[in-house]
Amino acid sequence: MQSGAVPPSLAFAVGRMVGEERLAGKLTAKQVAGLTAPGRYTDGDGLMLVVDRAGRRYWRLRYRIDGRRRDLSFGPERLVSLREAREAAAAARQQIRAGVDPLASRKAAAVAGITFAEAARKVHAEHRTGWRNGKHCDQWLRTLETHAFPRIGNRPVASLNRADMAEVLAPLWLARPETARRVLQRMRAVISWAVGQDIRAEGIDFEIVRRALPRQRRAVRHMAALHFTEVRGFMERLAFARATPVVRGALEMLVLTAARPGNIRFMAWDEVRPERQAWHVPTARMKMARDHWVPLPPRAMEILRAMEAHRKAGVPWVFPGDRPGRPMSENTLCKAIRDMGYAATAHGFRSTFTDWARAVPYPDPLIELQLAHVEKDRTREAYG
Repeated sequence: MQSGAVPPSLAFAVGRMVGEERLAGKLTAKQVAGLTAPGRYTDGDGLMLVVDRAGRRYWRLRYRIDGRRRDLSFGPERLVSLREAREAAAAARQQIRAGVDPLASRKAAAVAGITFAEAARKVHAEHRTGWRNGKHCDQWLRTLETHAFPRIGNRPVASLNRADMAEVLAPLWLARPETARRVLQRMRAVISWAVGQDIRAEGIDFEIVRRALPRQRRAVRHMAALHFTEVRGFMERLAFARATPVVRGALEMLVLTAARPGNIRFMAWDEVRPERQAWHVPTARMKMARDHWVPLPPRAMEILRAMEAHRKAGVPWVFPGDRPGRPMSENTLCKAIRDMGYAATAHGFRSTFTDWARAVPYPDPLIELQLAHVEKDRTREAYG
């Protein structure tokens, strides 16, 4: 050995210093077995064995794509051999040359594999803290476990289509219409969640699913209304609906106030009391022939401020129709709801509000007061 030359064993040991990388040469299986000091030991072309301070050893490929540095893990060395790590790295490099990010591709594959049952349980876990009614919380998942999971529970939620939804609903549709309605609503919630998580590219048109099923012999009263657990998804979709800003504002105000659609259509600027954050509906427009005060939450006040931009001289209505000098038509709100893919009616949101308020629960007299079904004096008597 020449004077001053560094022995190969010493050169290798220097490369094992904490925080440094061994930059030259390929690793051997024997060398890999002896690497225990914390550090990064390169095998070339970005592949390295990483030993952390806890002694854990795992393979990693470092690469750049679209100007960003990425690290792709291939698993622990005790499970993945040097040869297997090199094969995995070669496959990843081939993806990179084709313009595909292997890390993003791996994540997408993992997400795409989520089954309907797994997605439903995630939705249930995320929403259960917001449900005060324990019975409803338990029934929400149990309904799907009983009727949906046996048929589509193990299928990837990303691959489900209208025919799959109809397959679940068909046995219930005529025999148990109310149960079918609940299953449909909860499947829709799962599909909407999957879209929001980028697991699915698009949702499922459940109105088409309904049409594919036999006509129910008896009309189900509740089918005209959304379940209150669907309102959040409805509001999120409403923000991107094709309806005009005025129609979107009217629909949101309808949901927030539980008012009758007719009162929303004819809501006038001189009925709004900003100082009281309230809306005074005069007797002439009330079904019960008495005036009614509607409290306006902060979001309702924001909508009113937004509607100021659409206010025109001589037009009294907050939500005017498309035709000059005319109020919003009777069918506008229901059509906007249908165009969003829902079978509910505008008036059905009053039923939705009632179901939610009872689930909280609020006392019936207060619920009826908000709906303008009882007088204030009768409400006071209930608490007298």
